Amino acid sequence: MDQMTKTWRSALALAAVTAATILGTAANAGAADEEFSFTAEKYTAVKFGMSRAEIYELLDVGKTKPGDGKGWCEDDGTSILCMTASGDYVPYGDFWFNSADKLIGKRHELLFTPKTPSMTLAKYNKVTVGMTEAQVWSNVSKDSCVLQSDSYPNWPATTGHKYYFYCTASTGLFPPNARFYFVDGKVTEKYQRALT
Repeated sequence: MDQMTKTWRSALALAAVTAATILGTAANAGAADEEFSFTAEKYTAVKFGMSRAEIYELLDVGKTKPGDGKGWCEDDGTSILCMTASGDYVPYGDFWFNSADKLIGKRHELLFTPKTPSMTLAKYNKVTVGMTEAQVWSNVSKDSCVLQSDSYPNWPATTGHKYYFYCTASTGLFPPNARFYFVDGKVTEKYQRALT
């Protein structure tokens, strides 16, 4: 066998090993994502005032790691973060607690999306600080928004209720959007990015 044939066979063998490794890694990553069990339904099932222990049980916190077949949630001592898959820009939920370890807040990214994205700069500009939620919905279609963050910092008291809606102009990962922040049912601030 001449040197050229040996070189080609070595290169071909290396390419085959590399391809098998890449395909195996991709298959394992896909399988891990399918095994994550955190869902929008589980996010919704977590209620204000639940204890950290109750949420541990509901979400399998601490019992799982990415790809082990049961999902993934992590408790950093301040909050519990649950992912729906591995990777960047995946849906997740975040839950935080008071000093008595009772749930006082929760927030999500991408677990819920607006039914009919239709947010515009003109609609955004009609919303002013101090408006009630009903006044906002008279100017903005509620179907273009989702409740993204909700908290009761003074739990069990319901005063000081803080929450915000995320409203989009279109679908996709980074659509033009607006956020309307409320405290006790009134707009306290607003933000928009790339609306037209």
